[in-house]
Amino acid sequence: MSAPSVLLSIVTWNSAAVIEACLASVLAQTHADFTVWVVDNASADDTCARVAAVAATDARVRLHRLARNTGFCGGHNYALDRTSSEAVLLVNPDIVLRPNYLARALAVLRADAGIGTVCGLLLQSDGPNPRIDSTGLEALPDGRFRLRHHGRRLAETDLRPGLVDGADGALPLYRRAFIDDLRVEGQFFDERFFAHKEDWDIAWRGRLYGWRTVFEPGCRALHPREFRPADLRRRLRLDGSIKADAVKNQWLLLLKNPLPRQLPGLWLRALPRQLVILLYALLLEHPSLRAYRYVWQQRAGIWATRRLIQARACLPGPAGRHATPAQPTLAAQPAPTLAAPGVF
Repeated sequence: MSAPSVLLSIVTWNSAAVIEACLASVLAQTHADFTVWVVDNASADDTCARVAAVAATDARVRLHRLARNTGFCGGHNYALDRTSSEAVLLVNPDIVLRPNYLARALAVLRADAGIGTVCGLLLQSDGPNPRIDSTGLEALPDGRFRLRHHGRRLAETDLRPGLVDGADGALPLYRRAFIDDLRVEGQFFDERFFAHKEDWDIAWRGRLYGWRTVFEPGCRALHPREFRPADLRRRLRLDGSIKADAVKNQWLLLLKNPLPRQLPGLWLRALPRQLVILLYALLLEHPSLRAYRYVWQQRAGIWATRRLIQARACLPGPAGRHATPAQPTLAAQPAPTLAAPGVF
């Protein structure tokens, strides 16, 4: 019996409140040739019991309990390292998919061997004119990425299928060849990131290696996230380790991924913001200072990773294309607009 064509990888951590709705939408997909791995990061609630109950009714669902919290990166790497499906859909446990999401995304992925990732339209609610959660990622000149169209009303947004700079980590469909090509020292996700900005890292590395990411608005799902990084009141309520990871991971991005010719211009744009963040940490957010200590202590390993990434970036990309540091944006791709905004 052949292996399922797609792996759906779900990493949970105290996700009891949302996991059953997520799994129900997963199991209702019109493309049914898949297996679901739920990798639980040592949840303290009854997430595992709820997943086990679903698994007892559908053999496609498999629960894998980890003894410790390995983060988003470690949890998904666990599944990626032990499977060999044609494609992998990462699914956040707070996602609810439309029944045809996987089928439509697979059709896009299979249409062109140079496409490494497909991302869809994530909505914050299923009302008549919901706000958009994301339509992929957009690269910024200072080495950061942002969610495309986040917070905009669906009816007022002109959405077209086409190339984007990267996929939001909440629901990307990856080609297995893309996953294997992006591995560095055996890891697809750099586990030093743990659980923040790892999708930025994948987007950047994929572009360096010549892969394309396609946004398909016909692929829809719910993801009720409100992302406000500039809200200082909310930031003050966050756990110190989360804030330190955000600072650490931005430095990992800036140190590992830029091409040598990009370094001067990129750092001219990135340094002012990074200096402000350092000053803020010194004055008001001492837990984030551990990020700088970590980067310094791990500098040899980070530099070794950079050498491997840069060496691969010089090789031919998929389908015989040579890697380039940037891909055309969505606006540059002529495609028909959606006939009607619709709802989830």
